[in-house]
Amino acid sequence: MKELTLTITHADLVSLEHLRNVGRFVGDMLQVQDTTTGHDTEQHLQLASVIHLMTARLDDVVERCNRRWLTEEVRA
Repeated sequence: MKELTLTITHADLVSLEHLRNVGRFVGDMLQVQDTTTGHDTEQHLQLASVIHLMTARLDDVVERCNRRWLTEEVRA
């Protein structure tokens, strides 16, 4: 069986870096939210939006990697 050579592209790295930054932002928002007594509806909407963005970006990276891996497996 041929060994698969898997690479992460520069675009993948940029996406992963973006995910890391968004994750830090979400963590900071959660810390601020924990220290406040009330819940701001706008803040909840922003948090939901950021989480959605993070998930969508992660899904894109995973889908691209899986497509590449499947393509490589078919060639093997």
